[in-house]
Amino acid sequence: MNSTVLKAIAIILFGIAAFDIMGVIVRLLGNNYPILQISVLRNLFGIIPSIVILMLGPGLSDLKKINTVYYWKIIIFRGAVVLLAQFCFYTSLTKIEFATASSLGFTSPLFITLLSIPILSHKVGFYRIFAVCFGFLGVLAIFQPFNDGFTIWLILPVIAGFCYALSSILVRFFPDEIHSGSIQIGQQLVTALIGAVVLTAMGDFVSIETIKDAQIFLLLGLFGGIGVLSLVISYRMVEPSLLAPFEYFGIPISFILGWLFFAEAPFEILFPGVFFIVSAGMIIIYRESRNKL
Repeated sequence: MNSTVLKAIAIILFGIAAFDIMGVIVRLLGNNYPILQISVLRNLFGIIPSIVILMLGPGLSDLKKINTVYYWKIIIFRGAVVLLAQFCFYTSLTKIEFATASSLGFTSPLFITLLSIPILSHKVGFYRIFAVCFGFLGVLAIFQPFNDGFTIWLILPVIAGFCYALSSILVRFFPDEIHSGSIQIGQQLVTALIGAVVLTAMGDFVSIETIKDAQIFLLLGLFGGIGVLSLVISYRMVEPSLLAPFEYFGIPISFILGWLFFAEAPFEILFPGVFFIVSAGMIIIYRESRNKL
């Protein structure tokens, strides 16, 4: 394994850990602040890493490339989709076990496979369709819809997975010459703006009265922004099929963080359902890599 691949693996693992730490912060803040307010500030502060990476690369002038009606339509729609994803996922983090919410969020690859058919006109064969069905069987196993343990909050991270998948599909409409930092800055500004409008209309804003809370919000945005950029950078370094399996390290990381911070260990809820979801994702990754050969 060459050094470039090892660096890419290290970067993606760092990004996944950053996302899970962001989730811990969301849950801690969710006790005192509205979810929409958390989302707005996460996106505003999350712009900082994108600006830094853009300045280290092509420069802020790259932002001019997205300044067309066509691209802004995509950015606005994608911003609304991401806001819904964040609202659903962040809410689930405050309502159900941390590792359970994170694991159900990994339905995103299943939805990407399905959405690529009507939106990108991709041909999806039997094995990937089987994998999608197998993965959703795992979702049902975690839901346990006919048991007393079922709660409506379990559906929220799956909705978030669908929205994140749609967001990933929409990125494909941007050409390679537009830097990822420019796309992220535009999307996060729009997401923050839409969220701020809704938050103001609902009158739910809670004043940040301590420096400590302000610092925590800053960390929230930085971890979220760094997580996104880490994934983008790593996937541009090597073949995506080499890295995609490492994303599933997010599940044990979330389990460890849930145990450390919230004294949760939802083994009975997650297994064997999480095994089905991970297996389905691995089958999809394998088939996609085969098709590229």
